[in-house]
Amino acid sequence: MKPEDKPQFGKLLAQVLAGYGKPLPAPAEIEVWFSQLAPFPPSTIKQAFEAYRVERPDFAPAPNGIVARCKLLDGRPDENEAWAVALTSQDERETVVWTSEMAEAFTVARPLLNVGDEVGARMAFKDAYKRLVNEARSLNRPACWTVSAGWDAGRHQLAIQDAVNAGLLEGPKQPLALPNESGQVANKPAGLQKLLEVVAQLEDPYEKAERLSTARLAEEDKAERERRHKVDQLVQTYLREHPEARYGQLMTSKRDPQ
Repeated sequence: MKPEDKPQFGKLLAQVLAGYGKPLPAPAEIEVWFSQLAPFPPSTIKQAFEAYRVERPDFAPAPNGIVARCKLLDGRPDENEAWAVALTSQDERETVVWTSEMAEAFTVARPLLNVGDEVGARMAFKDAYKRLVNEARSLNRPACWTVSAGWDAGRHQLAIQDAVNAGLLEGPKQPLALPNESGQVANKPAGLQKLLEVVAQLEDPYEKAERLSTARLAEEDKAERERRHKVDQLVQTYLREHPEARYGQLMTSKRDPQ
């Protein structure tokens, strides 16, 4: 929270305590609440109060109880979900969006995976991940999501978009368009313009593969048609020289006597 969030937090705290039949505490106590919850965003604090209300409807909350729930709502996956995500990094095609704790814990597990010990790798990952998450939460460090890019461009775009939709990554910011009051057309630097022209001439690898495949099939079809034409010419030449072969057998002017 920021200092400007204090009035809104005071209203939220008053509403929560009123539900337990408790009055708003003295300003000094409100300062204690605010200082302990300051590392967390208002949305997380509100979720933590709601979670506490569901879990403990009979006891009014204390700052430590809400802090503990805020830490659990930091967006970090549990150990099993983190392991499932980390395993996808084994496929070099896949783009993985994971936390710094997941990435670090997987470096511990990877050598065991490389020798085929998946059970041992999973246990090592979970132990390391739990330790790292507890350490980060004790220091009130927010979850830091990063991207480990795979070589498949389509999967990369999909993974990034899913992460943006889930709120794990920020979406691309729209460029700020400033008015051009000079009346002149803005030109790109010569070096950049040349680079863009070269890039524009590059052929997409998938389109190139499709083009080459189409060309190869066309060549094979042409060669097959030429071969058939050649065979047909040979047959016609033979039939002109041996007209009797048109009837499927050699014809004679006389039959041998029975």
